[in-house]
Amino acid sequence: MSRSTGAGQKGLRPRPEAESTAPSVQTASAPVSQAEAPASRGKLAIWALVTGVTLPGLALAVIGGVTWDGSHLWALLLLAAMAMAAERTDFSLYGDSRVSLAFVPIFAAVLLGGLPGLTLVVPLTVLASSFGAHRQVQKSLFNFGALMLAGAASALVFYLFGSASDPGAWPQVLAPSLLAAAINFAINSSLVAVVVAVATGHHPRSVWREKFPWLWPHYLMLGIMGLALASAYTAMGLWGLAVFLVPFLMMRLSLKQYLDKTTQSVLELREAHDELSKAHRQVVSTMEQLEKAYDGTMKTLVAALDVRDSETRGHSERVAEMSGALAEELGIEPQSTEWYHVRWGALLHDVGKIGVPDDVLRKSGPLTEEEWEKMRAHPGTGHEMLLEVDFLRPAAAIVHAHHERFDGKGYPRRLGGEEIPLGARIFAVADAFDAMTSDRPYRKAMPQEEALAEILRHSGSQFDPGVVKAFLTVYQEQFLGRRRPPPPESGMSESLRRAILEAAGLVEKQSP
Repeated sequence: MSRSTGAGQKGLRPRPEAESTAPSVQTASAPVSQAEAPASRGKLAIWALVTGVTLPGLALAVIGGVTWDGSHLWALLLLAAMAMAAERTDFSLYGDSRVSLAFVPIFAAVLLGGLPGLTLVVPLTVLASSFGAHRQVQKSLFNFGALMLAGAASALVFYLFGSASDPGAWPQVLAPSLLAAAINFAINSSLVAVVVAVATGHHPRSVWREKFPWLWPHYLMLGIMGLALASAYTAMGLWGLAVFLVPFLMMRLSLKQYLDKTTQSVLELREAHDELSKAHRQVVSTMEQLEKAYDGTMKTLVAALDVRDSETRGHSERVAEMSGALAEELGIEPQSTEWYHVRWGALLHDVGKIGVPDDVLRKSGPLTEEEWEKMRAHPGTGHEMLLEVDFLRPAAAIVHAHHERFDGKGYPRRLGGEEIPLGARIFAVADAFDAMTSDRPYRKAMPQEEALAEILRHSGSQFDPGVVKAFLTVYQEQFLGRRRPPPPESGMSESLRRAILEAAGLVEKQSP
């Protein structure tokens, strides 16, 4: 039975490393002793749980003692001795649990004596598991209460089946015995899983799934052994119990051999899991450092470009910030791979100007047609450059299309609508707004409201209407400090206010 080594039960039933007193296989992890640090955080919760299990167990013991008529005394004492021996020769399960075969004689005691039989055997078994082992009191109390509750549930099943649960009533007694063993296992393992979870900070369901599913078939078989033990006594008296000592001992030996072989594998798997968790944390940390390094490298490159084109100094970084905000508004998860590609494409949109001669790039007057051809080549140049860098390849498509227009009148490939990558459509709006609201040597910055009106005016032609609508929301949050369209008393002109409302889809557009 299994038991809690921190506050659980024993027997061929589950328990954490805190012994209990029933026969069966014990499992569960040490909720109190081996998890001292986690247990200290939930000491009050553990004591509340122990109290909630122990008090009902004591009440059941009192009822069993009062109702006992003294029958089967020597048989019950022999069963108690078997259970005590099983508890004193238990063995470790996966390093944090204990296992014994105490469930077999305890189950037989329930069959022979019902609740009174349980009352005699369980306290002696708990005492045997605690004696000389320096167990904490709360562990022994928990084991006692859990064994009494699970055993009482089995006794109730036998009581409800009446004469069919008589150990000599074969084969009718088989079904009640299997049901009683299953219910005993369910209650025992659940209580142990809860106390282990409280002590270690894990979820009870995860504790149960790790430790107990493999035990239930063994539990049923041990229930059959307990039934055979009780039936042998019914047919042969005390000699019948003595005869069953040999198979009882062989069962313990086989379980010990099985667990010895599997425990090492379980411990190795746990160690491997810990190593994988550590490696995962290191990979995440490395990725974060790489992202910072990428950003730093690209900002340095952009700064070098700004030296050549001083009139756009800081423009790329501001556009990248705005593009990130628009991407988030359009449903792209912040810090996701796609979100970074949008930002990087916006940041490096003019990287192709490295290939534009200085006399063209810095020319103050109008460009000739030949000079325009050189200037219009920079999206393709930038695209080819970024394709050479693995992590920037997705951003290369944005750089290639950042001068395309939604109506198909842009360059270099005259793409239109959704042929243009979403990142490039986002960039177009962010770039235009920043360009209009920034000072240039040949003109002063346009007021933000006028720039907004200009973007709204070109929605559907130069700009993607969906991106414009997202820009409207971001503009109101970042520049107006609100999400709702401005009210009439905001000071805006009526035409601009209406343009905002139209872009937001809150009023119908007026026909031209």
